[in-house]
Amino acid sequence: MNKFLLSIAILTLFSCGKQNKESKEDSKTKSENISALPIQKHASIPIDTALVRKISKKEMNAVFSNRRQIQLGISYPLYQAYNYKDESGEYYLLLTDHKKAITEKKDTLYDNIYGVNLRVEKNQFKKRSTIKGEIDQDWETSIGFWNQYSKLEDFDGDGVIDPIIVYGTITPSKYEDGRVRIIAYNKKSRVTIKHQNSEIPDGRITKINKKFYNFPPQIQEAVKIIMKSMTKNGHAFFADDWEKKMGNNAIRLENQ
Repeated sequence: MNKFLLSIAILTLFSCGKQNKESKEDSKTKSENISALPIQKHASIPIDTALVRKISKKEMNAVFSNRRQIQLGISYPLYQAYNYKDESGEYYLLLTDHKKAITEKKDTLYDNIYGVNLRVEKNQFKKRSTIKGEIDQDWETSIGFWNQYSKLEDFDGDGVIDPIIVYGTITPSKYEDGRVRIIAYNKKSRVTIKHQNSEIPDGRITKINKKFYNFPPQIQEAVKIIMKSMTKNGHAFFADDWEKKMGNNAIRLENQ
Protein backbone atom coordinates (compact mmCIF):
# COMPACT_ATOMS: atom_id res chain seq x y z
CA MET A 1 0.00 0.00 0.00
CA ASN A 2 2.80 2.41 0.90
CA LYS A 3 4.56 1.69 -2.40
CA PHE A 4 1.27 2.30 -4.23
CA LEU A 5 0.70 5.66 -2.50
CA LEU A 6 4.31 6.66 -3.17
CA SER A 7 3.86 5.87 -6.87
CA ILE A 8 0.69 7.99 -7.02
CA ALA A 9 2.48 10.90 -5.34
CA ILE A 10 5.41 10.73 -7.77
CA LEU A 11 3.07 10.61 -10.78
CA THR A 12 1.12 13.60 -9.42
CA LEU A 13 4.26 15.67 -8.92
CA PHE A 14 5.52 14.75 -12.41
CA SER A 15 2.18 15.71 -13.94
CA CYS A 16 2.09 19.08 -12.15
CA GLY A 17 5.66 19.82 -13.14
CA LYS A 18 4.92 18.99 -16.76
CA GLN A 19 1.81 21.24 -16.76
CA ASN A 20 3.77 24.15 -15.28
CA LYS A 21 6.49 23.71 -17.87
CA GLU A 22 3.93 23.58 -20.68
CA SER A 23 2.20 26.68 -19.29
CA LYS A 24 5.47 28.63 -19.27
CA GLU A 25 6.37 27.45 -22.75
CA ASP A 26 2.89 28.17 -24.14
CA SER A 27 3.28 31.97 -24.27
CA LYS A 28 6.84 31.52 -25.53
CA THR A 29 5.62 29.56 -28.55
CA LYS A 30 2.63 31.79 -29.39
CA SER A 31 4.65 33.77 -31.92
CA GLU A 32 5.97 30.53 -33.43
CA ASN A 33 2.43 29.28 -34.02
CA ILE A 34 1.44 32.34 -36.08
CA SER A 35 2.79 32.68 -39.60
CA ALA A 36 2.89 36.44 -40.08
CA LEU A 37 2.08 37.76 -43.53
CA PRO A 38 4.31 40.63 -44.67
CA ILE A 39 3.09 44.15 -43.93
CA GLN A 40 1.52 45.68 -47.03
CA LYS A 41 4.05 48.30 -48.08
CA HIS A 42 2.56 51.63 -49.13
CA ALA A 43 -0.99 50.35 -48.58
CA SER A 44 -3.73 52.97 -48.29
CA ILE A 45 -4.81 54.15 -44.84
CA PRO A 46 -8.46 53.34 -43.95
CA ILE A 47 -10.29 56.67 -43.99
CA ASP A 48 -13.57 58.35 -43.11
CA THR A 49 -14.63 59.08 -46.68
CA ALA A 50 -17.06 61.80 -45.55
CA LEU A 51 -14.13 63.93 -44.34
CA VAL A 52 -10.95 62.46 -45.80
CA ARG A 53 -9.64 61.73 -49.27
CA LYS A 54 -6.45 60.20 -50.55
CA ILE A 55 -5.09 62.52 -53.23
CA SER A 56 -3.78 61.24 -56.54
CA LYS A 57 -0.10 61.20 -57.51
CA LYS A 58 -0.79 63.93 -60.05
CA GLU A 59 -2.43 66.24 -57.50
CA MET A 60 0.18 65.39 -54.89
CA ASN A 61 3.04 66.40 -57.19
CA ALA A 62 1.20 69.55 -58.23
CA VAL A 63 0.43 70.73 -54.70
CA PHE A 64 3.72 69.62 -53.19
CA SER A 65 6.36 70.51 -55.77
CA ASN A 66 10.02 69.73 -55.10
CA ARG A 67 10.54 73.33 -54.00
CA ARG A 68 7.64 73.19 -51.55
CA GLN A 69 8.82 69.86 -50.17
CA ILE A 70 12.22 71.39 -49.46
CA GLN A 71 10.50 74.30 -47.70
CA LEU A 72 8.61 71.80 -45.55
CA GLY A 73 11.78 69.92 -44.66
CA ILE A 74 10.92 66.86 -46.72
CA SER A 75 14.06 65.14 -48.00
CA TYR A 76 12.75 61.61 -48.69
CA PRO A 77 10.51 60.57 -51.61
CA LEU A 78 6.87 61.53 -51.01
CA TYR A 79 4.78 58.46 -51.81
CA GLN A 80 1.36 59.16 -50.28
CA ALA A 81 -0.79 62.12 -49.21
CA TYR A 82 -4.21 62.66 -47.66
CA ASN A 83 -6.38 65.75 -47.42
CA TYR A 84 -9.11 66.19 -44.84
CA LYS A 85 -11.48 68.97 -43.85
CA ASP A 86 -13.29 68.82 -40.52
CA GLU A 87 -14.79 71.14 -37.92
CA SER A 88 -11.32 72.36 -36.89
CA GLY A 89 -9.97 73.21 -40.36
CA GLU A 90 -8.21 71.74 -43.38
CA TYR A 91 -5.20 69.42 -43.15
CA TYR A 92 -2.78 67.30 -45.19
CA LEU A 93 -0.97 64.18 -44.07
CA LEU A 94 2.19 63.39 -46.04
CA LEU A 95 4.15 60.12 -45.84
CA THR A 96 7.73 59.61 -47.03
CA ASP A 97 10.43 56.95 -46.71
CA HIS A 98 14.05 56.40 -47.70
CA LYS A 99 15.08 53.28 -49.57
CA LYS A 100 18.07 51.45 -48.08
CA ALA A 101 18.54 48.47 -50.39
CA ILE A 102 16.87 45.75 -52.44
CA THR A 103 17.63 42.20 -51.30
CA GLU A 104 18.44 39.21 -53.49
CA LYS A 105 14.80 38.16 -53.03
CA LYS A 106 13.72 41.54 -54.50
CA ASP A 107 12.50 42.80 -51.13
CA THR A 108 12.87 46.56 -50.67
CA LEU A 109 14.31 47.69 -47.34
CA TYR A 110 14.03 51.19 -45.84
CA ASP A 111 16.16 52.87 -43.18
CA ASN A 112 14.18 56.09 -42.48
CA ILE A 113 10.61 57.35 -42.51
CA TYR A 114 9.17 60.83 -42.14
CA GLY A 115 5.56 61.91 -41.87
CA VAL A 116 4.19 65.41 -41.52
CA ASN A 117 0.73 66.71 -40.69
CA LEU A 118 0.03 70.16 -42.14
CA ARG A 119 -2.70 72.65 -41.35
CA VAL A 120 -3.84 75.03 -44.08
CA GLU A 121 -3.94 78.62 -42.86
CA LYS A 122 -4.55 81.50 -45.27
CA ASN A 123 -3.35 79.38 -48.20
CA GLN A 124 -0.15 78.56 -46.33
CA PHE A 125 0.99 75.23 -44.89
CA LYS A 126 1.76 75.18 -41.17
CA LYS A 127 3.34 72.12 -39.56
CA ARG A 128 1.04 70.62 -36.99
CA SER A 129 3.24 67.64 -36.11
CA THR A 130 5.93 65.37 -37.53
CA ILE A 131 6.76 61.68 -37.19
CA LYS A 132 10.35 60.53 -37.59
CA GLY A 133 11.69 57.01 -37.42
CA GLU A 134 14.88 55.20 -38.29
CA ILE A 135 16.24 51.68 -37.96
CA ASP A 136 18.75 50.63 -35.36
CA GLN A 137 21.64 49.79 -37.68
CA ASP A 138 22.92 47.11 -35.29
CA TRP A 139 19.93 44.78 -35.44
CA GLU A 140 17.01 46.12 -37.52
CA THR A 141 16.77 45.68 -41.29
CA SER A 142 13.82 47.87 -42.34
CA ILE A 143 11.23 50.39 -41.16
CA GLY A 144 7.92 51.55 -42.58
CA PHE A 145 4.52 53.05 -41.95
CA TRP A 146 2.11 50.21 -41.25
CA ASN A 147 -0.80 51.85 -43.05
CA GLN A 148 -3.07 48.83 -42.79
CA TYR A 149 -3.26 49.59 -39.05
CA SER A 150 -3.35 53.40 -39.26
CA LYS A 151 -6.69 55.26 -39.30
CA LEU A 152 -7.99 58.67 -40.37
CA GLU A 153 -11.42 58.71 -38.77
CA ASP A 154 -13.64 60.69 -36.42
CA PHE A 155 -13.88 58.15 -33.62
CA ASP A 156 -15.76 60.19 -31.01
CA GLY A 157 -18.27 61.81 -33.38
CA ASP A 158 -17.30 65.43 -32.72
CA GLY A 159 -16.71 66.26 -36.38
CA VAL A 160 -12.92 66.27 -36.01
CA ILE A 161 -10.59 63.64 -37.45
CA ASP A 162 -8.59 61.71 -34.84
CA PRO A 163 -5.54 60.32 -36.71
CA ILE A 164 -3.91 57.11 -35.53
CA ILE A 165 -0.58 56.47 -37.27
CA VAL A 166 1.36 53.23 -36.88
CA TYR A 167 4.89 52.37 -37.93
CA GLY A 168 7.22 49.51 -37.14
CA THR A 169 10.54 47.83 -37.80
CA ILE A 170 11.66 44.35 -38.75
CA THR A 171 14.87 42.40 -38.09
CA PRO A 172 16.41 39.29 -39.64
CA SER A 173 13.78 37.44 -37.55
CA LYS A 174 11.09 39.61 -39.19
CA TYR A 175 8.47 40.80 -36.68
CA GLU A 176 9.33 38.70 -33.63
CA ASP A 177 11.79 41.20 -32.17
CA GLY A 178 11.08 44.46 -34.00
CA ARG A 179 9.61 47.69 -32.63
CA VAL A 180 6.12 49.18 -33.03
CA ARG A 181 4.95 52.76 -32.52
CA ILE A 182 1.30 53.84 -32.31
CA ILE A 183 0.76 57.62 -32.43
CA ALA A 184 -2.75 58.82 -31.59
CA TYR A 185 -4.15 62.34 -31.85
CA ASN A 186 -7.15 64.02 -30.29
CA LYS A 187 -7.65 67.72 -30.99
CA LYS A 188 -4.31 69.34 -30.01
CA SER A 189 -3.04 66.38 -28.00
CA ARG A 190 -0.73 63.62 -29.20
CA VAL A 191 0.31 60.44 -27.39
CA THR A 192 2.64 57.61 -28.34
CA ILE A 193 2.56 53.94 -27.42
CA LYS A 194 6.01 52.36 -27.72
CA HIS A 195 6.27 48.59 -28.00
CA GLN A 196 9.20 46.19 -28.19
CA ASN A 197 8.47 42.74 -29.62
CA SER A 198 10.44 39.74 -28.40
CA GLU A 199 10.58 35.99 -28.94
CA ILE A 200 10.89 35.75 -25.15
CA PRO A 201 7.66 36.63 -23.26
CA ASP A 202 9.57 38.51 -20.56
CA GLY A 203 11.15 40.71 -23.23
CA ARG A 204 7.83 42.10 -24.53
CA ILE A 205 7.51 45.61 -23.14
CA THR A 206 4.98 48.33 -23.95
CA LYS A 207 5.19 51.90 -22.69
CA ILE A 208 2.02 54.00 -22.78
CA ASN A 209 1.88 57.76 -22.37
CA LYS A 210 -0.35 58.34 -19.33
CA LYS A 211 -2.26 61.05 -21.24
CA PHE A 212 -3.64 58.28 -23.46
CA TYR A 213 -6.20 57.48 -20.77
CA ASN A 214 -7.51 61.06 -20.96
CA PHE A 215 -8.50 60.48 -24.59
CA PRO A 216 -12.15 59.71 -25.41
CA PRO A 217 -12.97 56.02 -24.79
CA GLN A 218 -13.74 55.56 -28.50
CA ILE A 219 -10.13 56.40 -29.41
CA GLN A 220 -8.77 54.18 -26.65
CA GLU A 221 -10.90 51.31 -27.94
CA ALA A 222 -9.77 51.92 -31.53
CA VAL A 223 -6.14 51.60 -30.42
CA LYS A 224 -6.89 48.37 -28.55
CA ILE A 225 -8.57 46.94 -31.65
CA ILE A 226 -5.44 47.78 -33.66
CA MET A 227 -3.29 46.02 -31.04
CA LYS A 228 -5.54 42.95 -31.22
CA SER A 229 -5.26 42.89 -35.01
CA MET A 230 -1.47 43.13 -34.89
CA THR A 231 -1.40 40.22 -32.44
CA LYS A 232 -3.76 38.13 -34.58
CA ASN A 233 -1.65 38.79 -37.69
CA GLY A 234 1.65 37.99 -36.00
CA HIS A 235 3.05 41.52 -36.23
CA ALA A 236 3.12 42.24 -32.48
CA PHE A 237 3.12 40.25 -29.25
CA PHE A 238 2.15 41.95 -26.02
CA ALA A 239 2.48 40.99 -22.37
CA ASP A 240 -0.01 38.57 -20.83
CA ASP A 241 -3.36 40.12 -19.85
CA TRP A 242 -2.46 43.39 -21.56
CA GLU A 243 -6.12 44.32 -22.14
CA LYS A 244 -6.94 43.94 -18.46
CA LYS A 245 -3.89 45.99 -17.51
CA MET A 246 -4.86 48.76 -19.93
CA GLY A 247 -8.34 48.64 -18.41
CA ASN A 248 -6.61 49.63 -15.17
CA ASN A 249 -4.74 52.50 -16.89
CA ALA A 250 -1.36 50.77 -16.86
CA ILE A 251 1.45 52.81 -18.41
CA ARG A 252 3.82 49.83 -18.72
CA LEU A 253 2.87 46.39 -19.98
CA GLU A 254 5.28 43.54 -19.25
CA ASN A 255 5.46 40.04 -17.83
CA GLN A 256 6.93 39.95 -14.33
